[in-house]
Amino acid sequence: MALQGSLAGMGIAEILQLAGVQQKTGVLHVSQEADGAALEIQMVGGRIVGCGVDRPERRELLGQRLLAAQVITKEQLAKAIKRARKGDVLIGEALIEAEAIDRATRDQFVMLQLRERLCGIFEWTRGAYRFENKERGFTRATKPTLSAEAILMDGIRMMDEWPLIRSKIADLSEVFKVLRDPEDEESEAEALERVLDDAFSEFVGDEDDFGDAGSGLGRNERTVFDLVDGKRTVQQIVDLSRMGEFEACKALLGLETDGYVGPLNPRRRARRRRGRRRSPLALVGQVVLNLVVLGVIVGAVMLLPATQIQLDANAAAVAAETAKRLHTNRIITLSMALEVFRFEHGSYPESLEALVEAGLTDAAMLDDTAGLRYISVGSDYDLR
Repeated sequence: MALQGSLAGMGIAEILQLAGVQQKTGVLHVSQEADGAALEIQMVGGRIVGCGVDRPERRELLGQRLLAAQVITKEQLAKAIKRARKGDVLIGEALIEAEAIDRATRDQFVMLQLRERLCGIFEWTRGAYRFENKERGFTRATKPTLSAEAILMDGIRMMDEWPLIRSKIADLSEVFKVLRDPEDEESEAEALERVLDDAFSEFVGDEDDFGDAGSGLGRNERTVFDLVDGKRTVQQIVDLSRMGEFEACKALLGLETDGYVGPLNPRRRARRRRGRRRSPLALVGQVVLNLVVLGVIVGAVMLLPATQIQLDANAAAVAAETAKRLHTNRIITLSMALEVFRFEHGSYPESLEALVEAGLTDAAMLDDTAGLRYISVGSDYDLR
């Protein structure tokens, strides 16, 4: 059975899972309808061994990543590019031959690039996919490889957490400064445990990201904290951390939430957020507009003779539009209640139920917005 079709009918998660279960060998072509972007995912025996892009201007070349992370110099990269063009070898191999990097470093950055490219397509919902069967040995890519299950786990986690992270750290040119050092709060025993953790970290899996008995900083957070100096931008921290944009920004947000770091220029961030957040007057205007539109829709349906409309179709359309408008109104109403709560209490509530306890909304409003997602983080929140 040919593995091809529309992303609207089968999501990328199901496609990768099916290709993994069937132990496919070949190239999975995935294209996005929005901007025409496309990826070519190379698979051998159901495992992912490579991922290429079709646009040169969109390629995140391995050499550029190594240069940004200050692993190699411009001169080393230039020589490797020249060697690769002459000998028809990959940039990574050329750098290894020149002893600019070792294979472990090459594999680390190849894996990082592979994960980021693949996880990015989980946001694609409109487009097409097609699997092209190949014989084993069709690609020069060898190690490292990724299982489809590993990418599924990464992709689902990123889809769940990225919106909140991006809403807080939206500007990669922003600069952060240290507000307090977690090591100043450690006891001697905690400091010793931290030193031992660092010494043996190479023997521990990458999953150990959720804190330790000392400062409470996980390995990723500690790495990012050490890079914050009041001069580096978020993009530079991402590059130097060697963790990728998602993991580095997630760690940075955790540090900011815990009060270890903060923006060098808070006013700049405040101006940017004010630009994104609508004023209460604008929110009220949106509510009024939605109510007017609802009235027009309902009135139009009531005035039209039954012989001129398809009752079932119109009823479904009106119900869908009404639900959409009412949902928007309720989110706007809750947003205004959250602002009042912050003004009165100095911070946003941990949950929307606190708005009911404070008398700023009623339980019926929350019941009508079942499935609404609200997360409070520090001095901001995410509501959708």
